[in-house]
Amino acid sequence: MPLGPDWLRERRFWRAAPDRDVDDELAFHLAMRAQLNESAGMDAQTARDAALARFGDVSEVRARCITLSNERERRMRRVELWSAARQHARYAFRRLRGAPGFAAAVVAMLALGIGATTTVFGVVDGILIRPLPFADPSRLVGLTHSIQIAGLSVVQQSDASFLLYQRHTRAFDGIAVWRTRDVNVAATDASAGAERVEAAGVSATFFPVLGVRPRAGRTFVEGEDRLGAPPIVVLSEPLWRRKFGADPAIVGKRVVVDGQPREVVGVMPAAFRYPSASIAIWYPLPLDPPHANPGSFNYTAVARLKPGVTPGAARADLARVLPRLLDEFPSDIPRAMFEQAHVTPIVTPLRDVLVGDVTRMLWLLLGAVVLLLLVACANVASLFLVRAEGAQRDLAVRNALGAGAGAIVAQYFGEAAVLAAAGGALGVALAAAGMAALHRLPSGVDLPRLAEVGVDARVVLFALVVSVLGALVVSLMPVLRARRIAPAVVLKESSRSATAGRDRQRARSALVVAQVALALVLVAGSALMARSFARLRDVSPGFEADGLFTMRVALPQATYTDGARALAFYDRVLAEARAIPGVRDATVTEWLPLTGDHNDSAMEIEDHPLAEGEVPPDHPLVFVTPEYFRTMRVPLLAGRTFTPVDAQHLPLEVLVSRAFARQYWPGKNPIGKRVRQGLTKTWYTVVGVAGDVHLEALEKPAEQAIYFPLAIPDDSGRADVTRAATIVVRTAGDPSRLAGPLRAAVRRVDPAIPTYAEQPMSAVLGASAARTRFVLLMLGVASLVALAIGAVGLYGVLAYGVTLRRREIGVRIALGAGRTHVSRMIARRGIALACAGVGVGLVGAIAATRVLHGLLYDVSPTDPVALAATTMVLLGVALLASWLPARRAAAVDPMEALRRD
Repeated sequence: MPLGPDWLRERRFWRAAPDRDVDDELAFHLAMRAQLNESAGMDAQTARDAALARFGDVSEVRARCITLSNERERRMRRVELWSAARQHARYAFRRLRGAPGFAAAVVAMLALGIGATTTVFGVVDGILIRPLPFADPSRLVGLTHSIQIAGLSVVQQSDASFLLYQRHTRAFDGIAVWRTRDVNVAATDASAGAERVEAAGVSATFFPVLGVRPRAGRTFVEGEDRLGAPPIVVLSEPLWRRKFGADPAIVGKRVVVDGQPREVVGVMPAAFRYPSASIAIWYPLPLDPPHANPGSFNYTAVARLKPGVTPGAARADLARVLPRLLDEFPSDIPRAMFEQAHVTPIVTPLRDVLVGDVTRMLWLLLGAVVLLLLVACANVASLFLVRAEGAQRDLAVRNALGAGAGAIVAQYFGEAAVLAAAGGALGVALAAAGMAALHRLPSGVDLPRLAEVGVDARVVLFALVVSVLGALVVSLMPVLRARRIAPAVVLKESSRSATAGRDRQRARSALVVAQVALALVLVAGSALMARSFARLRDVSPGFEADGLFTMRVALPQATYTDGARALAFYDRVLAEARAIPGVRDATVTEWLPLTGDHNDSAMEIEDHPLAEGEVPPDHPLVFVTPEYFRTMRVPLLAGRTFTPVDAQHLPLEVLVSRAFARQYWPGKNPIGKRVRQGLTKTWYTVVGVAGDVHLEALEKPAEQAIYFPLAIPDDSGRADVTRAATIVVRTAGDPSRLAGPLRAAVRRVDPAIPTYAEQPMSAVLGASAARTRFVLLMLGVASLVALAIGAVGLYGVLAYGVTLRRREIGVRIALGAGRTHVSRMIARRGIALACAGVGVGLVGAIAATRVLHGLLYDVSPTDPVALAATTMVLLGVALLASWLPARRAAAVDPMEALRRD
């Protein structure tokens, strides 16, 4: 039969100390044995010695008995605690069954708060807190360089700097480099079933540095990343399953990558997603040490520190080696120019590199949902206060009959714990749905490590902790009030005493003020983000996005071996595209604006000679066909576009943006001026000035860009044409309807060329503001929920106040007070509470919204318009929440109110 709680309490009260019990038992046993020995004729000392000898090591037996006794005591204590918890839970369930509306409201509000907080915590944990999925990830770092060149501040690695660091640094167990590109992958035949995927070219040290192993086969070994090495490839598990049917014998077979057969040597596990989750294959970089270029910073580096080496020490080691760069890898770069650039190594923990600039945004969102949780807890605490006030006489009776403070605390905490557990369970379900939705984020909201985000034991534990803390918070005020109950006073007091009611209202009013203040902070953040988003939407991108449809193609180097063939392909595709019904214009560009994918290059301006050793400034280069400006609706402010280009006629012409022209030729005519890339010998003549276009993002200034023809001459005078480009067409109708016809046009020119990144230009424009929109949406939802909860809380306080003051209101009306006067009296109370909350909230908002600084565009964190609008919204909601109680007060029947008292 299970032990009852009364027996357990008595056992706890009467039990002796375990060590004393053991000592008494051992002494009794030895005394009885000695007595038996004496009965057998031994003297007292001999009898005791014989008893001890027979018993054995007393100290060892004593220690063992005490251990067993303590273990038994712990088991009994657990049984007691579990029994008490079950008793309180049963009592809480019994009480809550009688108040289903109260229970449902509390569970719903806690579920919203806990669910939102758990969702964002899961994202923060998966992205910012959880260790990287590599061996000993704390030793992994990214290697970059700071540089003092106009237009640049940070650059990556060159193949020369990587080889130099590999040879001479002592701070690292290994260094690796990589760079990504899009490739066409086919199973056996380059012309059949090619798929466009993202690939990473990596050094042979890449996988060992990260400490990862393949699920099948092997990775790369030393020497396989050198020019002329056999063509091999490692597949990702998703590509292996999707494209090759999870063939268990894939290792050793050949696949076709950009028209070149490569042997598959391994398959990486699905959990490996570096450099990004979209990487489908890895191939060895064809490094060529004799021809390494010190000035081409096109590689990203990752390194593993030796045990005990700090990033600072590693930085010093790199700085020691870097001055040898031009000695070991001769270049056309003048030494004075390299020295004036002040290239300095930077060592950054790899987790910080991967997370990038989302840290502030994620902590901001976590802070926002914590505020929402606090608003919910304040509202629930207010409901618990009302419930406690309704049960005050019952508690007073229990107290008078001998119930201790512990029993009162257990009652309130038991109810809160049951409701918080239900709210927490529902919150975890909401969090799972929320995290699943985050995996379908729109283009432009790129969260790193998002594939690692999900509901796991850590997230559930967090929800459990939040639920327990929520139970403590919401039960705290009722417990404190219950502990101050004087039974005699309460039992004598009228349950409808206005004086007592007003005293009890103070606590609920304080909670309402807190809810309004917290809600105002959230609404202020939303208002600032809304202002920022509106400003961002007003920014002209420099072109007309409506009516444009875009599609990327990539030409395999093995098939399109020279620029003339690539140029002929683009010309034929444009001819096919212009023949599609509804197409007005068509063009080809290497990269679209607003994507940040353009190339930068050092540019020399003819009439701005460089000083000795001066580094030429960097500018973005845009390669386009002559129809680009007409198709994109980029205005030509001066001059003309390019003359038609073919493989035999490669005009040395460029157009510059208005910002570029103003920078170098303010107040002058730029037509006829000449520019050239870095250290090349070919000068290009400026033939036109185009309007400014945002190449990087809407929130960044329009770049000082230079537009080149799609085909330019290489060192031998032959056409140099990009093999990956975007086809852009303009139509008067719905641009999305052009996807099929444009895809068919490409197939008619070359059936082996896959198309990808098919989207209207409006989608690209929307993606540029996607992060601002995402933060606005998250803050907006939290603000609306907080406003609703705050309004309910204010309504509840006023409605309860009307109930408590019903007799007073009846007397006022009976003595001649107008019903309008009564309504205003109640409404003034609501507005007064709201004003108090607004005052506190404005102070908090001015302090809290400063964390939005890096996320706002052209808006101050203390923008007066946003704060004024926030204040008006809060007061408007407060007025609306006050209207129903005020109307109810005005409808009080004085005779009925007086009869009830």
